[in-house]
Amino acid sequence: MRGAREHHSARDERGGFTLIELAVVLALIGLLVLVVAPRLEVVSGVALDTSARRLAARVRYLREEAALRGQWIRLAFDVRAGTYQAAVLQPTQNGARFIDDASPLFRRVTLPGEIRLDVAATNPDTTLDGQPAAVFSPDGFTDPLVIHLDDGRGRTTSIVVEPAVTQPRVVDEYVDVRSLAP
Repeated sequence: MRGAREHHSARDERGGFTLIELAVVLALIGLLVLVVAPRLEVVSGVALDTSARRLAARVRYLREEAALRGQWIRLAFDVRAGTYQAAVLQPTQNGARFIDDASPLFRRVTLPGEIRLDVAATNPDTTLDGQPAAVFSPDGFTDPLVIHLDDGRGRTTSIVVEPAVTQPRVVDEYVDVRSLAP
């Protein structure tokens, strides 16, 4: 019985953490937070950069598709919902209308939750419900347009769509659409 008591009391002495051990663990956690926290901003920057590149690629594709198909194509933006979607101008019984296309690159795209969308144009096109849009003609022409993406942390990326340039420019700052007017 004496051996059991000695063993039990030795375990009680080792069972808790000392104040020094707790301080060391908290210091290590603090150090990890200092190292990891700045990288989290890089992750949000990646979402902004990726969204801008994807949208610029979509604009280029739709512009080229309009010329290849010989059809008018519209890229409509829902600024409040942070989405965009393409449609093709089709003749209907009530006149020509933009109709959704089943192609994967015409489907609605939703931006990541932290990315905010704004669209500015010198001669703005809009949908029937008043949302801004870019319209690409069968000859590949479009009116000047700047699409702004903002990460909510003060970083803005602009996608500059110019009338006669197929590839939109992605610029890591706010671009005023008035700078594109002749």
